[in-house]
Amino acid sequence: MGNKKSVKHKVIDINYLYILLFLGFVLLLFLFNYDKIINLVSKSQQKKENVAVKHKQENISVLDAIVHAKLLLGIEEKNYKNRVGEEAIYISIGIDKSKLDLNYANIIITGQVNLVGGEITHGIEKNNGNKQVLEIADPQDSQKYKVTLYYSNSINKDTAKTQLAIVVDDFGIRNNTLLDDFCSLDSKVTFAILPDQKYSKLVMNKAATTGHETMIHIPMEPVSYPRNNPGPNAIYVHLSEKEIKRRMEHYIKQFPLCVGANNHMGSFVTTDEAVMKTVLKVLKDHNLYFVDSRTSQSSIAYDVAKKMLIPTCENQLFLDTPSITEKTLTKKIQQIKYLAKNKDKMLVITHCATEDRYEFLKEFIKDIKKLDFELVPVSELFKSDLPEIL
Repeated sequence: MGNKKSVKHKVIDINYLYILLFLGFVLLLFLFNYDKIINLVSKSQQKKENVAVKHKQENISVLDAIVHAKLLLGIEEKNYKNRVGEEAIYISIGIDKSKLDLNYANIIITGQVNLVGGEITHGIEKNNGNKQVLEIADPQDSQKYKVTLYYSNSINKDTAKTQLAIVVDDFGIRNNTLLDDFCSLDSKVTFAILPDQKYSKLVMNKAATTGHETMIHIPMEPVSYPRNNPGPNAIYVHLSEKEIKRRMEHYIKQFPLCVGANNHMGSFVTTDEAVMKTVLKVLKDHNLYFVDSRTSQSSIAYDVAKKMLIPTCENQLFLDTPSITEKTLTKKIQQIKYLAKNKDKMLVITHCATEDRYEFLKEFIKDIKKLDFELVPVSELFKSDLPEIL
């Protein structure tokens, strides 16, 4: 019995020895490779932190990711709509079935959303596979999105009319028979009124009595300033954010009946993102739309407004430049017909400065009504942000 116990104790001792030797070997490996292990862990952690910092610095949101996915998919602007709702931002994306299917579009959008930390919280297929709805959460700002992918309706372009909005700029300076002439035009024409002018409020009230929609014609600094002066209390790039907000609130207070705004001059201001964000934030707070008059080819105002989810559009054509002749009228009509091939909504701008501009616009309206265009006030361009499919 004594010998058996002794053998048993020896076996246990040997097992303990093996365990200790193994642990010692592991410890030595760890000590010899300590720097490498620490560096590896550190690099991994740093990589995660760098990605997080990069996203934070770039402020990449789920909305940015969806817009980028739209570009990757080659979605036409007319097939991308959004609307801010109480519970979520609703986005619809029309897919050309002849070019790609919904599943592929879903994969691209999901991939872009995941890259910025967004999460697909729910997905469902409807209408026998002809529609997909994705519910997405953005952890950065707790914003929710509802994205609907659908096959765009094959509407016959020959039978569908293009909506056309006409804006007449620079009202407020005069009160004469020319103002009466413009007020006698089709009530679908929209008037843009300069603030702080002698007849600014009178024009707003007179336009209301004749059924014309009005907007604030915001004076903004042009590249050519001071040679070209935008007018009193204009928006300049050197102004502080506080002063820009004060001036914007001042304009809006003058025009309680105006439902939107566009820029007067502003070839310098509309290229400055920080200034435009301040201007547009005030408009958004007052539920006003924004039209980029495109006085500069470098303007970023329209893109900034879209990103801020403000109802927005941009000027496609100045009707009264470089001249207002019968030859010019024919040329402008041809340009608009050409542009309408790829657009279902358009906006053009002219000015109220002279009698011949009124006559030119009257003839333009007469000619355009004979074609496949529906004349609408500017606000009408934003009323169909989401198709009935939603």
